[in-house]
Amino acid sequence: MSFLVPSFILLLAYAVIGVFPFGGRNILTVDMYFQYAPFISDLQDKLTSFSSLIYSWSGGLGINYLPLFAYYLASPLNILTVIFPPQFITEAILAITLIKVGLAGSAFNYFLRKAYGDRDLGTVAFSSLYALSGFVLAYSWNIMWLDSIYLLPLAAYGIIRLVKEGRGLLYCIALTASLITNFYMAFFICIFIVFYFMVTLLKHYSIRKPMVLIGTTARFAGYSLLSGGLSAFLILPTFVQLGTTSAAGDTFPKTVKTYYDIFDFVARHFMTADPVIRDGAPNLYSGLVVLMLVPMYFLVRRIALKDKVLNLLLVVFLLASFNINILNFMWHGFHFPNQLPYRFSFVYIFLVLTIAYEGYRAMDEFSGKQVGMISMLVLFLILISQKFEDLKLPLHTVYVSAAFVILYAAAFARMRSQGARRFKGASALIVVLVLELLTNTIVTVIKIDSKESYSSRESYSSGSEVREIREQVSMLLETDRDFYRIEVIPHKTHNDPALYNYPGVSVFASTISEKPVDLMEELGLYSNGINSYVYSGSTLLTDSLFGIRYLVYRDLNVEEKLYMKVSESVELDVLKNPYSLSPGFMVNSDITSFKSSIGRDPLDSQRILFEALSGVEEVLRPIDQEVGETNNLTLSGTGRYSYTRTSKESDSSVVIGMDFHESGQVYLYYDAPSSMKGKGSITVNGVKSEFDAYHSSVISLGYCETGTSAEVLIEFDKAGSESGRFEIYSYRMDLEAFEEGISEIRNNQLKLESYSDTSIRGTVESSYDGVMVMSIPYDRGWNVIVDGKRVEAFAVDESLLSFEVPEGSHDIRLTFFTDKLAEGIGITALSASMMIFLVLRRRKDHIKQPGRDVEDNG
Repeated sequence: MSFLVPSFILLLAYAVIGVFPFGGRNILTVDMYFQYAPFISDLQDKLTSFSSLIYSWSGGLGINYLPLFAYYLASPLNILTVIFPPQFITEAILAITLIKVGLAGSAFNYFLRKAYGDRDLGTVAFSSLYALSGFVLAYSWNIMWLDSIYLLPLAAYGIIRLVKEGRGLLYCIALTASLITNFYMAFFICIFIVFYFMVTLLKHYSIRKPMVLIGTTARFAGYSLLSGGLSAFLILPTFVQLGTTSAAGDTFPKTVKTYYDIFDFVARHFMTADPVIRDGAPNLYSGLVVLMLVPMYFLVRRIALKDKVLNLLLVVFLLASFNINILNFMWHGFHFPNQLPYRFSFVYIFLVLTIAYEGYRAMDEFSGKQVGMISMLVLFLILISQKFEDLKLPLHTVYVSAAFVILYAAAFARMRSQGARRFKGASALIVVLVLELLTNTIVTVIKIDSKESYSSRESYSSGSEVREIREQVSMLLETDRDFYRIEVIPHKTHNDPALYNYPGVSVFASTISEKPVDLMEELGLYSNGINSYVYSGSTLLTDSLFGIRYLVYRDLNVEEKLYMKVSESVELDVLKNPYSLSPGFMVNSDITSFKSSIGRDPLDSQRILFEALSGVEEVLRPIDQEVGETNNLTLSGTGRYSYTRTSKESDSSVVIGMDFHESGQVYLYYDAPSSMKGKGSITVNGVKSEFDAYHSSVISLGYCETGTSAEVLIEFDKAGSESGRFEIYSYRMDLEAFEEGISEIRNNQLKLESYSDTSIRGTVESSYDGVMVMSIPYDRGWNVIVDGKRVEAFAVDESLLSFEVPEGSHDIRLTFFTDKLAEGIGITALSASMMIFLVLRRRKDHIKQPGRDVEDNG
């Protein structure tokens, strides 16, 4: 029941909002939509095709896959995706989510039964509270975090066994599983477990027995280190990779700050409290009954004062960690998280539920009057909370919480009349608790849908358009087996290559290196400047240099004469780039000094890069601009424009025009004003298309004939800034210069013989000593062999994999093996040997002492 109750309640909540099969929606929202589901789809493809889990071409021009796997995909439950067709990947995610929630309930039930020896409905009740806590509901879309929720109770009970019986195998296995399934959440578990061990140790042993304390602590440290060693094959290479990301540079806070008042934390325990996802106070809801039972715990006589003090100190420390910036910074791995605050609040929920359960077990010590007084106190706290304006509690939260406090008081009264441990008494509590969880879960899911919006199945993983994308990708990869990349336009997510299983450019992942992100942003691809770059704003130059051979258009709204149309249907147009290059090409050694940041704008940076690679100048030529009609603003400048809105009471607009005196492919770069509020559109030969005026981007106007013109219209909302600046740079690509440059690069490019997920092999005929530049992000895992001899690889512009090659004909071979993976495997193998030794020794000791309980030999 502890598995089925929370899973079924969550499924009912999803049914209410129309999640398939009860409607046409799925549970994807926030980063689940843009990151996790595409990665799970990619993993599904890798598992079914037996592809490498070390490196992947599905996004980012190439990805060190093992750290990404460790960060997002290491849950063993993800193997269940292989039984689902690709078009049902969202349903696979739903099933895995429900299973993880059910396992959380089962694990907490196991903890309560083993730690307290109880086997009644009460353990089911508290298990369901744990599995459907405010943390789980608010972050249920963060599917890779949910494994830690069911592993924490196992690790905690392992601590109890280690302290009481000296047996640490269960703790070691649970902690190892936590580190492997999601090392990020395991970090929170590790911190909490240290304090939980100290509390458990001092509960069971007196400080007057220092040798016992030292010996048990040494055992705890040993098993903890053993867990780290067992997971080293995954943790060590991932840790090294994370050192190259943008998150590696946070500085320690210089001043102490607090965030909330104590009553803010109390209110976060109320029913239907707004789930915090982007920013706000921690998600602490774990059932209203906690607010009633925790005070009972501290008033019970049968529980030792020392135990109460130790638990109170740990609770206070966790609350202080929520409230003090330095502690919060340290809890999050010496890093302030980007949204999703207080990611460790699940350990607090575990602790308060165990405290509340002990209060529940001791209810027979309280009179009905005492229970009533505690209930009245909680009811007063809830009702008075609406007077605190800064809490901004919805009225339904106050009234629903108050109503359920009354129902719990009635259930407790029935329990006392029936006997606190009898089935009929506990069944009353179960009924109220299930009603509370059902109400809270449905309301919370609806609130998440209102704030973040669960998505539709159609056009994401299912539907005619998606089916055709998959068919086109499959056909291209089957008929053209060369090394190249594909992109779908416009993108559905920032990880479309992973979602639809094709080699591509777009990527959004916390494990990718910072420097390639900087490069792609400088070249005009859309980026958040932290951990993503997306195929939006590319040009024929970057398409060719990065080997993008096929473009799959959902909606082709510009004329692309320089690309060849190879397929056309109602849903899609597939274009081929005849200029796409090999993944590697020889260039002059001067390329080592190239910096993409020296360009005036991204298109200028592309021009400089093309010149550095080919020696051909001015492949992009500026187009003159003319300010047209303005409305409610004054404008100055050319290219870099400054504006002042005449009146802030009405909207403003400006038109920037350009005439084309020569035919050619035309691009412009738009640099958006700070805090832009408004919209933008471009009209080319009477055909109007809109663009996102909030973000800076490179925009293709397609192939424009001589004598035609274009207009850029930028509209400013009246709610926007009164003044500011924006930039527009427009260029025509010189086709003759471009083809000359491409021909020069092709004469010295890598002639591919074979490639796989982790290797590339080919030959090159170089007419000079120079540098082979690969259109692959630099990673220390790449090994380069030239004519059978290993050569040192380095990064051009700190981003692109490169190595020196002398003049002449050469055999080139590149292989990838994740940096520090070999060392990690060695540490894991040594640790596994130590564990086997401990198990065998324990078994030998058990044979010598046959009177012991076999179950205790964990």
